Amino acid sequence: MGAIIEGETRCLCAGQEYLLQPGDLIVIPPHAPHSCNPLHGRPRSYHMLYLDATWCRAQRPDIPPGASIASPQPLLRDSPLFASFQQVVALMCRGSLEQLPARLALLLHALPLCAAAPQAPHHASALLFQRLAMDLPASPSLDKLAHDSALRKETVIRAVKQDTGLTPASLINMARIEYAKTRLRAGDPIADVGYQAGFADQSHFHKTFVSYTAATPRQYAQSRSISDNK
Repeated sequence: MGAIIEGETRCLCAGQEYLLQPGDLIVIPPHAPHSCNPLHGRPRSYHMLYLDATWCRAQRPDIPPGASIASPQPLLRDSPLFASFQQVVALMCRGSLEQLPARLALLLHALPLCAAAPQAPHHASALLFQRLAMDLPASPSLDKLAHDSALRKETVIRAVKQDTGLTPASLINMARIEYAKTRLRAGDPIADVGYQAGFADQSHFHKTFVSYTAATPRQYAQSRSISDNK
């Protein structure tokens, strides 16, 4: 979840683009392809919360165990919800961790969440998912993916984008970032994580991570929000 404090941010989530303004909340479902970038390079200020999907489901008995969480309304312009989000951030800043689970549960109960309907992906998308799971650093090129799926490159791009909202290249980046997040949470050194995830250098890893998560790798590892990102 993200909350815009100042400035504007262009957010792409599951193929839909949103212009986020002060007072807006954005709810990003687990593993949903997404990226956040400032509008025209201008500064903006925001908070991000990274919530465990399993814990979130436990707070919402209306969502079946094991089901994917969806948000029919990713962009929320609701003053009480925004205030509730800010109360969570305030508790974290004060270190009042004993009150945090209850406050987060209240916020989750107020959010428009539901169980996502399962959909079978195109076989080109399924092949890409399989290759990423087998060997993430050695992700297949578009030429290789088109050859192995017996499709034209344009067809592969169209199929993957229809399933995920992203091109194959963007989806590969997202998969690498998701893997990097798990290793950062496990405490792995940032330099090692970038290499393990398949990034050629630390600069590329840092830039891509910020684009997809709205936090630097170090900030994410330390579970800190960006309070002023330019």
